[in-house]
Amino acid sequence: MAGGKIGKLLIGVLVTCLILGLAACGGKKESTSGQGQTTQESKQGEKRFKVALLLPGSINDGGWSQSAYEGLMEVKSNLGAEVAYTENVKKNDQVQIMREYARKGYDVILGHGFEFSDALKQVSSEYPNVKFAGIGTKVTGPNLASLQFKYGELGYLAGIVAGRCTKANKIGWVTATKDPTGQMELVNLEEAAKKVNPQVSVTAAYTGSWEDINKAKEAALAQIANGIDVIVTNHDAGNLSVIQAAKEKNIMVIGWTGDYCDLAPDNVLTSMVQKVSSLIFMGVKEFKEGKFEGKIYQFGLKDKVQYVGKYGNKVTEEVKNEVAKATEDIISGKIQLKGSL
Repeated sequence: MAGGKIGKLLIGVLVTCLILGLAACGGKKESTSGQGQTTQESKQGEKRFKVALLLPGSINDGGWSQSAYEGLMEVKSNLGAEVAYTENVKKNDQVQIMREYARKGYDVILGHGFEFSDALKQVSSEYPNVKFAGIGTKVTGPNLASLQFKYGELGYLAGIVAGRCTKANKIGWVTATKDPTGQMELVNLEEAAKKVNPQVSVTAAYTGSWEDINKAKEAALAQIANGIDVIVTNHDAGNLSVIQAAKEKNIMVIGWTGDYCDLAPDNVLTSMVQKVSSLIFMGVKEFKEGKFEGKIYQFGLKDKVQYVGKYGNKVTEEVKNEVAKATEDIISGKIQLKGSL
């Protein structure tokens, strides 16, 4: 009989431990999958607003992808969202990764860049109850929106600086791909540069990669060898190597997305800053508040999501004032930009 009582006591203890152990597992836990994807699961039964982001590059690229990641972190901190991301997404993997997020119950899935357009259209049609949005895209649908900068604004302002500061009358444009958003910036850059300096010429180079620092530097060095003395670089990680080439060859450079002046104040004339983080936060905030529409949302100089960054040592007050006046004229509509997506 004593053995039976002891056995029952042991069983009771085991059951109690099991119950306590299960309770301890009911809190938050970290889960990972994909390339650099991290997320947080909320307490059992608690429905949280969930946002996922697909990135073409690294969250440490110092530019396009990093700024988007920072926007996702703002969404997490200020909107209380559960977030996840996958970095360095290849084109062939876009659809699969979006589907995985949709199956996991994410409310909003973001594709960061024009290259996600086709995947967004396909997967949004498969999951009509999930909201999808592309950054820098022009795709729309019942549950699909696009978040855009007002393209061409920064290109025009960069053209003024480059046109005024080149001594050789040769400007270079170094970027990854010949996509529609970049072409809008380029056509307005050339328009403004030739307006302030009719003798100027603009030469474009495409590296095929937003991340490859070696290709970006090679393209910059090739332009410098052809007599170009001001390069506008629109890359991710590649921006840093173009700036390095400018320092080595003592020519001028204009950065893009991030503010690069402090890296080389004698070579960086200024930067065309795009606050991707603000663009993403403003869009997702609208979606969470139930204001989602299948349309193109545009934000620009007027909304302070993009602007001219810090000026380097070689830019005169006259040029700064000219850029400030042009900024006002673009916002008011006095300056009409060229091109459309």
